[in-house]
Amino acid sequence: MRAAVIWEAGTKFEVRSDATRDPAGPGQVAVRIRAAGVCQTDISLASGAFDQPMPVVLGHEGAGEVIEVGPEVAGVSVGDRVLVTWVPPCGHCYHCVRHETYICANRKRSSKQGNNSGLTVGGVPVQVGLGTGTFAEETVIPVSGIIPLPTDIPFELAALLGCAVPTGFGAAVNSARVAPGDSVLVIGCGAVGLSALQGARIAGAAELVAIDPQPGRQELARGFGATHAYGPDDDPRRALTDAPGFDVVIDAVAHSSTITAAWRAARRGGRVVIVGAGRPDDLVELTAQELFHDEKQLIGSYYGSSDMQRELPRLIALWRSGRLNLEGMVDEVVDLEAINEVATGQREGRTLRTMLRL
Repeated sequence: MRAAVIWEAGTKFEVRSDATRDPAGPGQVAVRIRAAGVCQTDISLASGAFDQPMPVVLGHEGAGEVIEVGPEVAGVSVGDRVLVTWVPPCGHCYHCVRHETYICANRKRSSKQGNNSGLTVGGVPVQVGLGTGTFAEETVIPVSGIIPLPTDIPFELAALLGCAVPTGFGAAVNSARVAPGDSVLVIGCGAVGLSALQGARIAGAAELVAIDPQPGRQELARGFGATHAYGPDDDPRRALTDAPGFDVVIDAVAHSSTITAAWRAARRGGRVVIVGAGRPDDLVELTAQELFHDEKQLIGSYYGSSDMQRELPRLIALWRSGRLNLEGMVDEVVDLEAINEVATGQREGRTLRTMLRL
């Protein structure tokens, strides 16, 4: 089977046709990936960020069909259309029983567990990035890492629902709890930021402002519902009619500079949600006095605080009704062979989301 491999940190993907996998084991299924998205997180991991071991097959946005069912798996059949989720919940830990499956205490990733995936390329054991490895034609994952898909959503759109869309949409709806009439600022208009804009719009935000350094992304933000869109040097509060700051600020970049800007843009009593994947050495300074005096809420949002078994049907229903625009988030669909061109476009911010066909 084909797979795109990163052999050493910072090198290009190599598309190989000699990848092999082990059979699905107890509690596992094998999925034939039909479409996968290239996320900025994949680009960061390919550079060696977050201590990603090498060599590795990355990819965590994916959709396809079940081609093999392992022992001790019930309720799943060969041929089922499924979405791959990179946070497979255990279902019984402290968090899971409270519907906080996105922070499951027992979720496993091959990047932290060593190579137990049985994936090899040219006979060399290869890591499965984030435990999903959707840049391979076939992947073996826990049965809890798949969610059934209806037949009416194309794989190229469904794959977006594996990460970018629920992460951004959930940051607005689940983490920030945007309410009708709220003023909302979104910093960063990549796929996650635009999904946050859509979530805030659907939740009823009145003033919906976007910030991005690229004029093209600003224009995209207006198309996805922003009432105003500015560059990072502008003061977004000038879009507000009579408020000293925003009710909600969502930072989809998560640099110390943007987190600080988000904090400053929120009104007293406002909510600041950080949904980007920041670096562990990037520190943010806030004074104890302002934390007490301004009574703002600083909220981390992991996977959009999305319990995906409950979130996916809601997202698909919104897409069917025309309220959630998935088609507009896909620049084009290309073959896996073009992954390096796609990665370059993603790295340079020239594309929103190019989907890979496997």
